[in-house]
Amino acid sequence: MANKWRTTITDADWVFVKYSINPSDVSTETLVRKIAGIDKSVLQTLITAQKAITSVIDPVVDNQTYTGTWTVKTLDPNPDEQGNTAGSADIVQVLSKGSYGFITLANTFLVRSRAYAFEQNENAWMYYERFKSEETYRWNNLTYAGLYTNGVYDVIRQITTMHVSNLQTSGTYAFGTKWSYAIVFDTWNWRWWSAVASANFSPVYRINMPTGWQTIDNPIIRECWYETNSDGTYDLFRTLETTSEPAIVKVRPLQYAGMTLVQGSPILDDTVLTISGLNYKTETIYANARFRIGGDTYRVLDDQTCVDGQVTLNVNPAITQATEDLVDANLGNTQVFWDAL
Repeated sequence: MANKWRTTITDADWVFVKYSINPSDVSTETLVRKIAGIDKSVLQTLITAQKAITSVIDPVVDNQTYTGTWTVKTLDPNPDEQGNTAGSADIVQVLSKGSYGFITLANTFLVRSRAYAFEQNENAWMYYERFKSEETYRWNNLTYAGLYTNGVYDVIRQITTMHVSNLQTSGTYAFGTKWSYAIVFDTWNWRWWSAVASANFSPVYRINMPTGWQTIDNPIIRECWYETNSDGTYDLFRTLETTSEPAIVKVRPLQYAGMTLVQGSPILDDTVLTISGLNYKTETIYANARFRIGGDTYRVLDDQTCVDGQVTLNVNPAITQATEDLVDANLGNTQVFWDAL
């Protein structure tokens, strides 16, 4: 009696089980297919052959072709104990879309983006504010050969020199020297590269992203890493940080804020001092407020109100010789530092 179970596998044998995708994230595209009615006596041989297959190009299911390169995520042999195939076995193959040796638009996904203020203090009351932006991209389903043999990881994670002739530019967008390096797109190799500026071109950088050409400022590779997937492929991640230019000058609403300077030329043992430059033009300087001139600290004896940011104060102790010498040496430029700051 002839054996009715399959002893070999062909494309025509695969049948549809399931297909799923999140339309907002095409990297989730998954196809499940199976072959039923396999002779158990050859199951181990067929499993060995199927285990060697890590990716499938244009898989066929119910004589329909699903185009592209698909990664074999899992391979699951199971016994069939019911229905017309009882007594045989089946093999279920789960495929995920994509198996890449390089990074391309097809396997590039934005996974995280954030922006935040960054402050640089000029002094206690005045600071410069810039805004940093961080974007983390993922390149999914990279093969080991792509990650290392093709050098994708080394290219993405570090700064690399590049010939300007290979760069895709438009108008004034090209290499520049305003910042030390940029992330640019190499049309010759179809890869993203980190590149050192090699000539004095327009100081604007662009990067080819899934949304199109994007201008970036002060580019920094914040971090780069990869993770191993259960199917043996790799997901590569890189966080690119940019900083806005120019800075915005801001002041903190602090008591007695401003570039306060000694006015006039106080002399030794004076108990009156004139100060100008307060931000709040009608500021009230309260009794017992303290301020420093050089290494000397003075206390205000009574409340006084500023007129156009300038005020004359009664102070204790009396003006020291050190203060007189400092003001004389820096007439009109001797700064007053308030302890209230």
